[in-house]
Amino acid sequence: MELLGWLLVILALLLVTGLLGPILGVVLAIAALPVLAVLGVLLFPLLLVLLVLGLVLGVVGSAIGVAAGLLGFLLQWGLPLLLLVAGIWLLTRKRHPRLQA
Repeated sequence: MELLGWLLVILALLLVTGLLGPILGVVLAIAALPVLAVLGVLLFPLLLVLLVLGLVLGVVGSAIGVAAGLLGFLLQWGLPLLLLVAGIWLLTRKRHPRLQA
């Protein structure tokens, strides 16, 4: 009991002086290293899968965006130009008279 009493007195003094925070931080950091190492080993394959999935979805999304942009460009400029060319062609083509038999 005397040892516990001394430990409580030392703990109280460390709390009052503000020295317990850094000491506790170092102890917790050292204690957390094995846990973090195990979590890192367990999560590494998941992170690799998520990385590859993100890259694939990014490429697919970019391809869809390019296709949508091209379609928009064609609808905005290609369709009116096509209609203009078709109209001019219909207006300027020579009509051959039909021969009556």
